[in-house]
Amino acid sequence: MSETSQIVAGLVHELGNPLCAIGNYAHSLEDKVAPEHRAILQSMQREVARVQRMMESLGDYARPRDPGMLGADANVALRDAVRFLRDQGVFRNIILDEQLDTAALPVKATALELEQTFANLLLNAADAMPGGGTLGLFTKRVPRTTLTDGSVRRHGDASPPVVLRRDERIERWLVAHEMAQVVKIIVADSGPGIEPGSEDRIFEPFVTTKSPEHGTGLGLAIVRGIVNTMGGLVWVQRSREGGAAFHIVVPVFAADTAGSAPPR
Repeated sequence: MSETSQIVAGLVHELGNPLCAIGNYAHSLEDKVAPEHRAILQSMQREVARVQRMMESLGDYARPRDPGMLGADANVALRDAVRFLRDQGVFRNIILDEQLDTAALPVKATALELEQTFANLLLNAADAMPGGGTLGLFTKRVPRTTLTDGSVRRHGDASPPVVLRRDERIERWLVAHEMAQVVKIIVADSGPGIEPGSEDRIFEPFVTTKSPEHGTGLGLAIVRGIVNTMGGLVWVQRSREGGAAFHIVVPVFAADTAGSAPPR
């Protein structure tokens, strides 16, 4: 762990206890103050909860990640994240268009890291569609060549495949990673999309288009950190649904390609 990460982790730990205490004190006073003052206590609790979310995000961002040697299945983790958020009512009035590969998608990460990655992307998509919309989920295990020839397409896309413009970012990534197959993941929404020119900036820490009550600006930075740890690449572009489409490409876990049983 770097010195900066150690400092951040220490601050998160030291500030966590007093923040929790303040929240508990405010909660215990709810029935003891005059009704006209209860709104103030509720505002205090909301602000404490917001600071706690920020501290948790800081801890996640600073914490070093060890992807481990066993790997995990991206499809399983995505389904688990969707199930959890659906149970929380996150996808109310949102149509899920799931086009997930039927094969196992082993990648070098822990299940918890994958679920955290997908949860951040899914929550962002839901926040972008407060009145409802369409959320597209796509996963596929493909040869590396399909990343540049335009043949990885979702059901409903134009056919035959259109010719893609040259993407130097993907080409550089392919040169740096010698693998025969990759896992491609897309999370796309029908929201307002990403402001042109900010496609790279939104992955920086503390950059957010959300209100302070709904975002800390660390979610996408955490996503990029986890994807980088997997040896992958993440970017955003305009989605077929009209909003934002987050694309992730990661190498298929080497142990699986060597003949080991795919992780579940």
